[in-house]
Amino acid sequence: MDEILYGRQLLKSDIPKSLRHVVDNDKQIKKVAGMSIDGQFVVCQRCGHKNHRSQCQTSTGYYCVYCINMGKVKSDAFLYRIPRKLKQAKRERCCEWRGDLTKIQQRVANDLLTAYDNQTNHFVHAVTGAGKTEMLFPLIEKALTDGKIIGIATPRIDVCLELFPRLQAAFPSIKSNLLYGKSKQEFDGASLVICTTHQLMRFFHYFDILVIDEADAFPYVNSAELQYATKNALVKQGMMVFLTATSNKNLENYQNTTRSVVSRRFHGRDLPVPNTFYCPKLSTQLRKGTLPKKLIQTIDKQTHPLIVFFPDISLMLDSYNVLKKRWPDKKMGVVYASSKTREETVEKMRRGELDILLSTTILERGVTFHCISVMVVCADHRVFNRATLIQIAGRVGRSRDSAVGKVLFLHEGKTTAIKQAIKEIKQMNRRSPL
Repeated sequence: MDEILYGRQLLKSDIPKSLRHVVDNDKQIKKVAGMSIDGQFVVCQRCGHKNHRSQCQTSTGYYCVYCINMGKVKSDAFLYRIPRKLKQAKRERCCEWRGDLTKIQQRVANDLLTAYDNQTNHFVHAVTGAGKTEMLFPLIEKALTDGKIIGIATPRIDVCLELFPRLQAAFPSIKSNLLYGKSKQEFDGASLVICTTHQLMRFFHYFDILVIDEADAFPYVNSAELQYATKNALVKQGMMVFLTATSNKNLENYQNTTRSVVSRRFHGRDLPVPNTFYCPKLSTQLRKGTLPKKLIQTIDKQTHPLIVFFPDISLMLDSYNVLKKRWPDKKMGVVYASSKTREETVEKMRRGELDILLSTTILERGVTFHCISVMVVCADHRVFNRATLIQIAGRVGRSRDSAVGKVLFLHEGKTTAIKQAIKEIKQMNRRSPL
């Protein structure tokens, strides 16, 4: 059987035409009806979503409304669950990263190795910029040399795009895949997979270890369906690792889970504490084309790149036009989830080719830019919860040689989320690093 099929859960339309005769005739492959009936509901066997029968009916049966973007699961069609190879060959040492872990990072790396040896799950609560990826390297190498298969999944595409080249560089001899909705690469039986959490729906008992990076991020944290898919993608008795900078009780209390806490960035400096500025009628004035005084002052005095976060796309695009008109010589960009130039624009910001980048919350976490400041416009908006504000603040001062930059929250009134975010950042700064 072709390697692209091992450990997969696929619709027939997902399988190359040249291989469909294989799945139809192989008795080891389990064919599961796409939907099961449960009273007034039909349950998707790929994502576990309970669809009300009245809302998902077709002329021939039912379909799942939740995961339709991954291909339509139907009650009158099968999901093909294809077992992976029973055993992977052991490998030689494969990590080419030659950096040094700090004392704190090494402690977490050791905690992860202990959890692996004890067959427990592990939760890492580490502040933004703590170097969580590097802490994973000893675990990844140990598992790979043992012949294990590892997946690193995250709710955000931008996090995948940042992680993949770093992991490729650290483990160049290992076959690795980058999988997300519009990725050009296809799965080819890799032992190291970096993907969005939605892509886990296409795996079944494939991974020995699954790392969920930014595990408290939307949509994963509130999605029973993505969590269902995660469990299906993991082998029985496999290891779960959760990484986040903003703790979540459900993750901390996950079954059979040990925990590590890191309150310091790898370079030892404090987390940046946001400065708040009251701006009366802020959103109304922005929609009328009037910029707040603090925004004008910040851009006029700008010495390094600035990311400005907005609560919604329409307000951001309106503001972009006003900003371009006032500062025509500034190099500016805009990113949001459905932007066709999203990846290109983010890369320009990474390369220092933009002065100002306007963004929705898609860049709140998991991405690193050199020597930047951030501003949150309408920080009192409901979309900016405690975790989001902490993550946005964490974009600043991440590099050892560029731990500068400011965090500015513009608001029409301090919310509980703003107060909680600032309080938690200060608490982490006071906490002993060990």
